[in-house]
Amino acid sequence: MTETVRLFFSADVHGSELVWRRWLKVPHHFKADIIILAGDLTGKSIIPILEKEDGTYSCKAFGRSHLARDEKELNKIKEELRRRGSYPYVCSLKEVEELQKNPKKLEELFKKLMVEGTERWIKMLEEKIPKETKAIVMPGNDDIFEIDKVINKSERVINPLGKVVPLCFNYELISLDYCNTTPWDSPRECSEDELWKKLKKLDGMVKGDWDKVVCNFHCPPYGTRLDIALKLKNLRPVYTRGEPEREHVGSKSIQRFMKEYQPLIGLHGHIHECPAYDHIGKTVVLNPGSEYDAGILRGFIVEFTKDGIDKWYKVG
Repeated sequence: MTETVRLFFSADVHGSELVWRRWLKVPHHFKADIIILAGDLTGKSIIPILEKEDGTYSCKAFGRSHLARDEKELNKIKEELRRRGSYPYVCSLKEVEELQKNPKKLEELFKKLMVEGTERWIKMLEEKIPKETKAIVMPGNDDIFEIDKVINKSERVINPLGKVVPLCFNYELISLDYCNTTPWDSPRECSEDELWKKLKKLDGMVKGDWDKVVCNFHCPPYGTRLDIALKLKNLRPVYTRGEPEREHVGSKSIQRFMKEYQPLIGLHGHIHECPAYDHIGKTVVLNPGSEYDAGILRGFIVEFTKDGIDKWYKVG
């Protein structure tokens, strides 16, 4: 029997601790030798939990009110908020009012909670992932740069940015966190020209054959089944005859790169509503999509042999 190495690829958890915990179980459930979670890692919201004078706590989240009468019930609320991708923050009503008046202070708090949340996750990974499993964790375009230091500090986790990562046999992984410009002005986005320059730097790091290269690019290539999203105007969907319009929103630079270099495979995310596979020439490109808000882990399994990819398939 031909020896195979199994890789599990996922992306776009956006702070959902439920999805993160499910990803940590992948080596056991799917017998994966390599696991990759390629951005976006951090959450999108802070949920204040108000500490009252009578010693109780309350918050409003997900369409209902939550009340805790002691520390045990408070921890349950915190756990539920984290499971659904939000950062719990215990504070007074006065502090909430101060944060609402001071955007800079609110931004600093958000960064602090994102860093602490990433530290929490990395610690969980170090405790739960078998030592023989190669664990690769990468930020995406929505992630602040402060979390890179947290990932880099871990001796157990590989941050693949800025380096060529040996995967198995003689396959190599190159990675990119940036995407082309979006309507949301995220931390890691840039023009197509700048994106092309970043891609060319990766080209300079590859020493082997391109048919042994795996491209872990958070943004999908333009004009494929992987990058179709709602067309927006002023951040609102555009409708024609009552139907929402859709358009390709991926990167033209990444599309060009794939066409010119023809790597073995492209692993992508970024566009949550577009789980799909496609081909650019002989290169297969994959996007597992994301349903982090529903607590669902989406992924692709890719099985490598010395001679190439034996098979790949979607799970979740």
